[in-house]
Amino acid sequence: MIAALARIKRAVREAVSGCGGVDGAGITAGRKRSVAGDWNNLNHDAFPPLDCALALDEVCVAQGQRPPILSAFAAELGHVCIRLPDVAVGEDDLTDALIDASAEFGDISTEIRDATRDGKVCAADRERIILQVDEAVAALHRLRAVADAIGKAE
Repeated sequence: MIAALARIKRAVREAVSGCGGVDGAGITAGRKRSVAGDWNNLNHDAFPPLDCALALDEVCVAQGQRPPILSAFAAELGHVCIRLPDVAVGEDDLTDALIDASAEFGDISTEIRDATRDGKVCAADRERIILQVDEAVAALHRLRAVADAIGKAE
């Protein structure tokens, strides 16, 4: 399996886990448990078709998490997946969005500090750092959306 597919397979496994395992993923996608088990198996080359992948990701989003499969596909194309915020805002929301974005930068700093303690950044460290950067980018987009919505409300 090429590296890109292995990364996508890990995202599929994350989505399957978010559905409660292969039983939940099978029910969510309207497929048999054995099919969802193949999607979850690192040694099997099966991937969920688009409709099933969307259903699995939707469960993760409903739980307040990122859509792992969509995010993995976006990353393979050099992009990041950002949830568009619902923006019905007041002045306090601008401050809250700024605080959230600032906190994300602190999370990046913490992750980098932890990753470099041993003098070596491994693949798992890299993935955690990238996730924190992606979350910071998303927080900045939310901040921008809030600022834009406030400007339009005048």
